[in-house]
Amino acid sequence: MDTEAIQSSITVIEALVRSLERAARYNPSDVVHPYAILWTDHDSQWRPIIPQLRRLLPQLLTFGEYQPEQRIGPAIWLRSVVDRALPDVEMPEGIPPIVYLPDVSRQELRAVQECPDSLKPLVELQYRGVCWTQKNGKDWTVEAFLVAEEGGLGLDVARDAATRRAMLGALAELATTSVDRLRGKHLEAEDFDKLFSDDPAKDLLLWLSDPETVKSGWNGGRWSAFKSRCKVDFKFDPDKDGELVGAELLGKREGYWATVWERFSESPVLYPGVPELLRQAMPSELFIESSSWPQNNENEEASLRKALLELEKATPNDGRKRILELEKSHGLRRGWVWAKLGQAPLAVALAHLAAITERTDTKLGGASTAEMANLYVDAAWAVDTAALSAMASIKSTADAQAIGKALNAVYRPWLESAAEHLQQLAEKDPLPGHDGQGLEDVIVESGGLVLFADGLRFDVSQRLAERMRAKDWSVTMSTRWAGLPTVTATAKPAVSPVSNGIKGVSLGEDFLPALADTEQPLTTDRFRKLLAAEGYQYLSADETGDPSGRGWTENGELDKLGHSLQGKLAGRVEEQVDLLLERIESLLDAGWREVRVVTDHGWLWLPGGLPKVDLPKYLTASRWARCAAIKGASKVDVPTVRWHWNAHERVAVAPGISCFGAGNEYAHGGLSLQESLVPVIRVTVGETKAKAVKIGDLFWAGLRCRVRIDRAQPGLSVDLRTKVNDPGSSVTQTRSIDGNGAASLLVADDELEGTPAVLARIAHRSPGSGVFGRRDMAKIAR
Repeated sequence: MDTEAIQSSITVIEALVRSLERAARYNPSDVVHPYAILWTDHDSQWRPIIPQLRRLLPQLLTFGEYQPEQRIGPAIWLRSVVDRALPDVEMPEGIPPIVYLPDVSRQELRAVQECPDSLKPLVELQYRGVCWTQKNGKDWTVEAFLVAEEGGLGLDVARDAATRRAMLGALAELATTSVDRLRGKHLEAEDFDKLFSDDPAKDLLLWLSDPETVKSGWNGGRWSAFKSRCKVDFKFDPDKDGELVGAELLGKREGYWATVWERFSESPVLYPGVPELLRQAMPSELFIESSSWPQNNENEEASLRKALLELEKATPNDGRKRILELEKSHGLRRGWVWAKLGQAPLAVALAHLAAITERTDTKLGGASTAEMANLYVDAAWAVDTAALSAMASIKSTADAQAIGKALNAVYRPWLESAAEHLQQLAEKDPLPGHDGQGLEDVIVESGGLVLFADGLRFDVSQRLAERMRAKDWSVTMSTRWAGLPTVTATAKPAVSPVSNGIKGVSLGEDFLPALADTEQPLTTDRFRKLLAAEGYQYLSADETGDPSGRGWTENGELDKLGHSLQGKLAGRVEEQVDLLLERIESLLDAGWREVRVVTDHGWLWLPGGLPKVDLPKYLTASRWARCAAIKGASKVDVPTVRWHWNAHERVAVAPGISCFGAGNEYAHGGLSLQESLVPVIRVTVGETKAKAVKIGDLFWAGLRCRVRIDRAQPGLSVDLRTKVNDPGSSVTQTRSIDGNGAASLLVADDELEGTPAVLARIAHRSPGSGVFGRRDMAKIAR
């Protein structure tokens, strides 16, 4: 089983856990980390599976009567736990608590003045934390989570009352059902009722995982029925034989026990006590199923770790040969249950090392820089992706060292050879500077926005594009050469739509160009003024702007994380792709017809450190990791390139993949495909994909109507009227929707209480108005 298969075969409750954990994801460059995740559940639909969730989420807290051993307590206690003010209550470090609020709606928390006293200590957390909600801001009901295409499971569920009752009644059983078993069916009441059918395999696993708790929780009749079923089907007596014998039989997988093992393998995380039982029950016989016992997997991981560490002294050919041999003997373990439990990280990483080995048996060639770029874009970028993925698969320091040795054996030679070849080609045919590369791919028309993503290397951009296409967006990719040297000060303005207003005067120590008309250094403020002069709105990270014009915004922090985390960057790449995707989606939802993603430069990455080359300090005016400004007429023994903004100025760059200092696992500034060939992504969403504007929430607090609009377009206002098309029938002042899609409308005349009214929408940029929907017509309330 490959890693993708491991990730896709999950149960409903595991999918729920992932969704809750995703709610805590944030971009550190834009916001502070959320202190808590608030989970409101007005109808307490999710309550039946909270005990199951506690086993999977140690950070889960519940609002209710004080039961600290179950992590349940009143609001003031929950607030103290979230603030980590109770030393006797242990919470996982670095993970925000999840606060489950049964019988509580989001409206109760939002309406601060009307909020019950019992909840008030938690009100402030909605500002320091985040709420686990659907994209439209509504609570996740069970039905919504099952059917939603975005954020949910995308299942086909009947919407009748009988199905809803059956679905909620079977929630505990539904939670442990594989999502794959539910797909491709039109689920109705009968399908959910069937989940109550006898499931001896699941019952047996639940008992093995926690014998005392399960037995005490079942009444005498159920326990007796369970024992009888075990004797008949499994030839096993839970009372007489005990759980260790049961674990041994489970591991041997003989007869009906093979079905129990299959059930365990589907979602082993649901039965946390079983792995330790298997460890204790491992028989001493020689001919047993090897994959059943955790000790065998641990021994194999240790053996693989030792073999990878020994690659440190291997030649590239020997290294590739050895990795393919290891893949034959260890690749099968990716199908073992221990890989699902995250206990075979080296076996998972080995798949990526094998992919590198197969793709690097020949060097990356090309007779020109353009031909070499084409070869990289066609396929070779996958080598870089595999290298990052291999390191992202592991967690421990010891495993990181082993993967680092392997990458140095098979990835580093290929990386060095490609960089050296590109530098040789560029010496004869220099890369285009400011005057040699057009701006057509970075200029947008009205309705278009340029999103600058710092350090979006080409291989990472491929991951982003793949995620976009999965959403049925129209995605077009192209490439261009980054400005040299490949540092932000030079390369960012080079991919901006205002680069014609910029020029190079003198190189300086920071490689910073200047304004073309005044020759003043290009500071951030002056860059934004250039954008404004060309008709581009500058949008901060939380703004969506006016999509009738043109815009520029910046997002992502791959480069920042690379410099701070170095080799550990690999584990954060997917997170950054997710954050970029979310930002792009928010812009498209806000009405932008096109988002053009650009970046300044890529980077070189090699665990264990890029090689060092000496460059005498007295020869240079400045010295960065991979480039240096040459002092006066000094002669240097390293390659030089023309400055992007002034071809008369030369920049020293480190040869191959080396750096001018030691200890760099992440660096840029030089000349390599990974640093210099950058993507441009054009993203559009067709009209058929446009989302309708509709009411998210509407409720009354006295004579004040509070409303939140889903997918509100900029310039939208709302009004309360007795006649939708008659502005003269308005009973409030028209209010603009804020950045969160919310507005508050006050009916000043209390004599209108009880009068039928309708919420009307008014678009500022287009004449006319409309009603949101029949359900939003209501009598004015107090």
